[in-house]
Amino acid sequence: MQEDTMSPFPERAIRFLRAHARRYRRARSGQVAVTLALVAMPILFASAAAIDYGRRNAAKARLDAALDGAVLAVMSQKTNTITSTNLQNMETQFRTEAAKVPGVTVTSFNPGTPINGTSTVSLTASYTATVKTSLASMMKVASMNIGASASSTRNLFQYINFYLLLDNSPSMGLAATDTDVNNMKNATPDRCAFACHEHTYDSQGNVTGDNLNDYYHIAQKNNIKLRIQVLRDAVSALVDQANASMSLSQQFQMEMWTFNDSTTQTRLQAMTPTLSQIKTAAANIDIAYAYYNQSDNQTDFERAIAKMNAAIPASGIGTSSASPIRLLFLVTDGVEDTGGTVTNQSAGFQISGNRFIGPFSPSTCNALKSNNVRIGIVYTQYLPIYDNPFYNAYVQPYENQIGPMLKACASDGLYFPVASGGDITAAMLQLFSTAVASVRLSN
Repeated sequence: MQEDTMSPFPERAIRFLRAHARRYRRARSGQVAVTLALVAMPILFASAAAIDYGRRNAAKARLDAALDGAVLAVMSQKTNTITSTNLQNMETQFRTEAAKVPGVTVTSFNPGTPINGTSTVSLTASYTATVKTSLASMMKVASMNIGASASSTRNLFQYINFYLLLDNSPSMGLAATDTDVNNMKNATPDRCAFACHEHTYDSQGNVTGDNLNDYYHIAQKNNIKLRIQVLRDAVSALVDQANASMSLSQQFQMEMWTFNDSTTQTRLQAMTPTLSQIKTAAANIDIAYAYYNQSDNQTDFERAIAKMNAAIPASGIGTSSASPIRLLFLVTDGVEDTGGTVTNQSAGFQISGNRFIGPFSPSTCNALKSNNVRIGIVYTQYLPIYDNPFYNAYVQPYENQIGPMLKACASDGLYFPVASGGDITAAMLQLFSTAVASVRLSN
């Protein structure tokens, strides 16, 4: 008979097993039974140990997770200081969860000592415990030891004081969008896109009130939105975002200024932790008056920023309200038009003895930067008006330098240009988010 080689048990193997089975039944000495008993004991003990070891690992996994949760609960607190109460609550939370694990006895819990660095806080906690055995107790192993540690590090929350320096010179009377520009041109006899805000005066120079026929009022009568109005909206939105972003009480404070010529710089709201006051004061942001008996030089960066140098202390490390990081937010069209001398005299044009017009000078920002004050800039791009002879003569030659000069003043990553018709509010909010993120990364 031919063997079936595909069968798992060939005929030869089956005959061999049958023969040995018959010899086993004829055995009378009992040696086989003893041997089986001796072999079975360690197998039984090994099985018991495996079962208890599995229970031990399951218990450890649950206690490790409880430890992680307790540490993270402390680290997620909106505070820069981990108190003894926080540590006690961490231990209570861990022990409460550990009590839910059958057969576990916590033998120690070490909450560790929080470590406060210059920009981070760290916490490490550990535990030891025993897990009661069942089958392994037959081998006089009543329990198994377990233990673990968990660590967490996060950035400290940063206290930041914001200084808003807002250009309210007549050029911020530019119509806000392309549609508004066209509407403004159609509403004015000389097709001017700017809504100048003028006071009238009598022959002795006494102010008698607004000229209600000026272009500013024409814009209002025709519901034409101006950049200055968009700026008011942007400040209001900025306040809302700052309030929503705070992790600590009074983490952000703000102060707000407007500026135009060398003598007109107004602090609309002093530094305050109550940001709603900034929102209220934003209603007072308006184009500076241009008087008929004044020169046209209405944008003086160097003297405005010199005043901010005096108003803004050196930036702190940001870990407390007493040592905040300080940020200057400048919103401007970037063209200097002043009656005083400037540092980049060769960059623009000295039109007359008392009027210089040219691009913003980055060196203006050096004093603030030396005090570690970060500078963020929203550049409301100066509108090219190529049908205007004055623009062609005194602005067009350096128009490509305006943005780069402002960018050189801004701290890294904090420069946001907004084209005519662009969204100033979106740029302001992006500047805020980027500035706050840069503070976390660099500190």
